Amino acid sequence: MSDKPNKVTATRVFAASTVLALIISIPAIAVTLVMHYVIKTNLIVTMGAGLITLFIAMGFGHKLSKKLTAKVQDGSHDGQDLEKMK
Repeated sequence: MSDKPNKVTATRVFAASTVLALIISIPAIAVTLVMHYVIKTNLIVTMGAGLITLFIAMGFGHKLSKKLTAKVQDGSHDGQDLEKMK
């Protein structure tokens, strides 16, 4: 076992941020496209459904971000150190 602490790397932060952004944005985009092109609702209803989906996904993303943050800080991974990027 090594005694040095695990460092938060830029690669880990970018990966976690990208996963979180996809989890938040993909459902809202999918609902908006399905409502507009498949169900053929008017624009106000489509945008309302997209916004509701976005806020639900943001609530889920808030809970998930705590878990992703713990994984980023706990794991061991080789990459650039965040302090070197400054």
